[in-house]
Amino acid sequence: MLEHFKINTSRLALAGLKNDVSEGAPIIALHGWLDNAASFVPLSEKISQHRPFYALEMPGHGLSDHRPASTIYHLLENVVDVLAFIDEVSDGQPVSLIGHSLGGIVCSLLAAASPDRVDKLVLLDSLGPLTDETRNVLPQLRKAIAKASLFKSSKMTVYPSKEMACSVRMMGVGKVDRTAASLLVERGIKEVEGGYSWTSDPRLLEPTLMRFTEAQVRSVFAGIECPIRLICGDKGYFSNYDGLIKRLEYLKRGDETLDRHLVSGGHHFHMDGDVAATAELINEFMYS
Repeated sequence: MLEHFKINTSRLALAGLKNDVSEGAPIIALHGWLDNAASFVPLSEKISQHRPFYALEMPGHGLSDHRPASTIYHLLENVVDVLAFIDEVSDGQPVSLIGHSLGGIVCSLLAAASPDRVDKLVLLDSLGPLTDETRNVLPQLRKAIAKASLFKSSKMTVYPSKEMACSVRMMGVGKVDRTAASLLVERGIKEVEGGYSWTSDPRLLEPTLMRFTEAQVRSVFAGIECPIRLICGDKGYFSNYDGLIKRLEYLKRGDETLDRHLVSGGHHFHMDGDVAATAELINEFMYS
């Protein structure tokens, strides 16, 4: 059983769900874009509970603080935020990371940027950030700046009922079944005038100012020193995107075979796919 927490860091107050274990090196799990800590509830019921487990919500998500109005949501900012959280809970020990989708991207960047802070990395349907060709960087920047200057942060959509919010989430980014959607909704909405609205910061929907190039992603992945286990859903994002298959090579270490596994399910297979198989793969990796 996981319980709510909110911890003040040197940057922001970050919330999530944690188990009641206090001894040992922490395992920290990061959710996908616009998801929240509840995305790890099904998995937490099946993985071993011998170490502190934190399902952490990145800034602007779930019940974590939103970024100040004077700042933007940049991918790399999340790395610094998670490191600040690690400082609060790790007692100086290296931690193990589990990242789904966006969370996996952040975990990968963190593991590369601070290799001494991470001892193991599990990626769930996550193979790095979106990229641009060098020739597209300036057009993307101009486009994003123009859109950002016009973007008016406003209240998120108000739903008349939780059931309606659940139905919408089922068809959202990375479709999920009703049980999974209900978990995300219960954690991620608040009561407002006229119904319910998401707790996430509307500014998360603002356009990305600049993306990595593919060469930069390759360079960053080469800097990951800890063992990596990649788990993907057989109907997930990477079952269809042939262009990302080359990134599997980025994760290999020399002549070693990539530690890659396929389980039944879509992009959220850790919620509504073969959760038991996913948990077994994580347990084996974390405690071996």
